[in-house]
Amino acid sequence: MRRTLRSEVGEVTMRESGMVFARAFHNGEIGLEQAKSYHSLVELLTESEPHVTVLDISGLKHISKEARDFLAAQSSEWGKTIAVAFITHSFAARTIASFFLTINRPTYPIKVFKDPIAAHQWAKNEYYKYTTRMAC
Repeated sequence: MRRTLRSEVGEVTMRESGMVFARAFHNGEIGLEQAKSYHSLVELLTESEPHVTVLDISGLKHISKEARDFLAAQSSEWGKTIAVAFITHSFAARTIASFFLTINRPTYPIKVFKDPIAAHQWAKNEYYKYTTRMAC
């Protein structure tokens, strides 16, 4: 079951149950409206079920403070986000991710990766730990 939805700044794909993959387009700039659109796409694809997200922010140029605040608060309050793995190869995007982790710390685990395979494995492991805990 693979489904992909696009917005003006990126795409969001549901490749397997509980696993969301998102990618920011090159030179993407995310403001509050784009953050709201992204969250709506994730909500639609996951059908509001618990999930992990692997988010490639290598192409991201800028994300506003309002967008960061919204995404951290919305995802934490929503309670469906289990964990997020950021993938980035660029210094600028790594700085954005580090800033997000320091200032806008959400209630779920977040980790920054250079290697997409490692990011996927970590996210899959976080999903497995969550589903195992819920089954008990």
